[in-house]
Amino acid sequence: MEKSGFFNAMKVGDTWDRIYKAENFAEYFATFIGNGIFPNPASQLQVVQADKMQIIIRQGKAWINGFIYINTDDLILNVDTADGVLNRKDKVVLQYDVVKRDIRAVIKKGEFASNPITPELARNADMYELALADIQVNAGAIKITQADITDLRFNKELCGLVHTTVEQIDSTVIFKQFESWYEQKQNEYDKDIQIWTKRKKREFEEQFLNWFDTLKKALDGDISGKLLNLINENSKEIKSLNEELKASRSIKDDSNNKNYKIGIENGLLYYMEVE
Repeated sequence: MEKSGFFNAMKVGDTWDRIYKAENFAEYFATFIGNGIFPNPASQLQVVQADKMQIIIRQGKAWINGFIYINTDDLILNVDTADGVLNRKDKVVLQYDVVKRDIRAVIKKGEFASNPITPELARNADMYELALADIQVNAGAIKITQADITDLRFNKELCGLVHTTVEQIDSTVIFKQFESWYEQKQNEYDKDIQIWTKRKKREFEEQFLNWFDTLKKALDGDISGKLLNLINENSKEIKSLNEELKASRSIKDDSNNKNYKIGIENGLLYYMEVE
């Protein structure tokens, strides 16, 4: 069937010869405006934590199949109560309902499980959804924190940014390129660290072996005899030091060349001859 439009209507008798519906305009806009959220500001329709088991969807605009969605104020949504044992993952979506003829932000509740998965997006003739965020509802949780919220707005497959007939840049590809570059550099750094570690290990081993060889040479032959000689030498040095120390604690009488020790005992001054 051929279609064209939009043209001014002309009245033919009691009726107009051109009648257009909202769907016709939506179909027209959808040909050059793609689905997604509007890019500026960056907080458009961002999902953030609120009080207890609640979230906030920031102000913003989105576009779904030629229809616009506008949130003029921060929108608060309630998250269903957590289970006492099992976890759950919910998904915050913009839901275009063809039958109800509106777009609303809703929380799609997931199933309880030890390793839960998030609900699938509905995209069919009756409904089309854009994902804003995933919410991790842990067992026993009484509050949703920002760490429990995963932003999905910039995932092109799940939401993405509004774009014109010129296809938007696929940020997923750019991110994967960055991951590849990061992994490559990390591998290079890991190899450098391994090479440095091996080199240092060899150097430490060589230093230890050299020191050990020196020690072995010093102890080669009559080990007990060498150790005894070292002990005797140390004993002589200790005796000499004691004599010097003893002499330093006495006074020499130059009239008779004798040494006297001076001290105080029970409050009385005394002196005595010392060798």
